[in-house]
Amino acid sequence: MSRGNKVTIAAFAMMICILPQINISYADTFSAGDANGWGFSLNGWPNGKAFKAGDVIEFKYPVGVHNVVKVDKAGFDSCSGAGGQVFSSGDDKITLAQGTSYFICTIGPHCANGVKAAVTAN
Repeated sequence: MSRGNKVTIAAFAMMICILPQINISYADTFSAGDANGWGFSLNGWPNGKAFKAGDVIEFKYPVGVHNVVKVDKAGFDSCSGAGGQVFSSGDDKITLAQGTSYFICTIGPHCANGVKAAVTAN
């Protein structure tokens, strides 16, 4: 066996030992409100879901009827979008950072009527 073949075999054997140790994590995409979309039918969404940093929340809603504003906890609690990041395309995809992200709708009294969600990503 030539020296080149021995090196190739050794490199291959090392890869077989190392690859199972690598933890590959894929981001998931969640539809805000599930099949109902982002709106008045949130009904406790996202309770019971396991989110992780890097996952994507997709907010689907009719343009002009709702929006999505990413706010801090104070904005979430008071339904104030002041200083928040506004999304209004009707199909907004937002990547979660680790920790809790807060989302509200600032159109009319929508937030006060339940169009809001706090999502915690581990």
